[in-house]
Amino acid sequence: MDIIAKIKSTAIETPDRLVFSSRDGKMTYGELWKKSSALASYISNRLEGNREPIMVYGHKHPDMLVAFLACVRSGHAYCPVDIGNPRERVSDIASAIDNEIVIVVQHEEMIDIDDKYEIVGREKLDTILESDTSYDDNEPVSGDETYYIIFTSGSTGKPKGVKIPADALNNYLKWSVTLSGGIPEATRFLNQAPFSFDLSVMDLYTGLATGSTIIALDKGLQQDMPEMLKYIASSDIEYWVSTPSFSDMCLGEADFSEENFGSIKAFLFCGEVLTKDTAKQLRARFPHAKVINTYGPTESTVCVTEVDITDEVIAREGALPIGLPKPGTEIRIDPENSEMIIVGDSVSSGYYKDKERTDKVFFMAEAGSLSENPKDMVRAYRTGDTGHYDESGMLFCDGRIDHQVKLHGYRIELGDIESNLTNIEGVAAAAVIPKRHEGKVESLTAFVVREG
Repeated sequence: MDIIAKIKSTAIETPDRLVFSSRDGKMTYGELWKKSSALASYISNRLEGNREPIMVYGHKHPDMLVAFLACVRSGHAYCPVDIGNPRERVSDIASAIDNEIVIVVQHEEMIDIDDKYEIVGREKLDTILESDTSYDDNEPVSGDETYYIIFTSGSTGKPKGVKIPADALNNYLKWSVTLSGGIPEATRFLNQAPFSFDLSVMDLYTGLATGSTIIALDKGLQQDMPEMLKYIASSDIEYWVSTPSFSDMCLGEADFSEENFGSIKAFLFCGEVLTKDTAKQLRARFPHAKVINTYGPTESTVCVTEVDITDEVIAREGALPIGLPKPGTEIRIDPENSEMIIVGDSVSSGYYKDKERTDKVFFMAEAGSLSENPKDMVRAYRTGDTGHYDESGMLFCDGRIDHQVKLHGYRIELGDIESNLTNIEGVAAAAVIPKRHEGKVESLTAFVVREG
């Protein structure tokens, strides 16, 4: 899989096919390629000789895709930052990326970063994108070069940037298009997660890899359940990609069923624990749709396992499995502490400009059965999750060995919250405790000690 080449071929063969639709606008594959050519040309000239990452700020606007594609076509990784991030975190990420420009697709008024960075905002973007500038794609991001960087929670209160190489993304996509028995060409994906959350890579890039249309739900729409469900129903979604928590919200509405959403072929879940209760409700309300459970941290490029949650799987004792590893990947269980170690071709190259953190969890491991030469070395990542295989070879996730949790799909270091709480004037100490149900974190409770 070469995702840039695939997007180009779709744009040439079916330029009028819709690639993206949200309440902020629609865009065809032809428009995506043409606009990204103009922006890639601008970036190449503006940052001549510079192949450092570029931060892209915005939400669910079609031009977010234009910016992502323009960055990688011109040889730069992109770092998506959603408008839902606090101003201080946005500033921290801009400083960590530290390139000359920041692309701001929308809501420039919400961004507050160092004056040394040039903001390529809406007005300038419109001028660039309206030009009919071609671009020859001499040196796009490829191979082991970083394709995108997504920042996750850090235990010290500072976010850490996960680098995903082009090869890792392409290897992931080679597998993701086979999910749920195989994704057909020109289908329709639901995009629920913001682009700064790596779950969005599943719908966005699997969609692009199949020449499909991505239907995006913006933040405001997700806060209006009746309106959102109408929007989804009218969009003929076929592949639903979200966290289990998001589907739980929808299941709270009696109308959320196959009768009103008959186009849905499969629910693809990642980002947190899928409970039996959620799976049972979905199987009852959507008897003809598949429920697919996957597992994987940001550091492994979205997810690396898959299992079809059938009624038979639900009926078995215990928690739901997370499935079998994808081709090109092994998940090895550390005999000392049962930690799951992901080894294979979609593992991240580490944390951006953070060797200390990288060396703690990333290492090179013998390929074993992953290569014709078992002694070949491949990337490996210590997940911090514990797990086990059952007698049939099915993998189960048993929990964490550290102080990290997942809430609504977002990976959160409890130490991150505690560190920020103690920065508040008058707070001497803080502790954060997760509340769980069926192994899934439902809420967090903070306890603070006042100074004096």
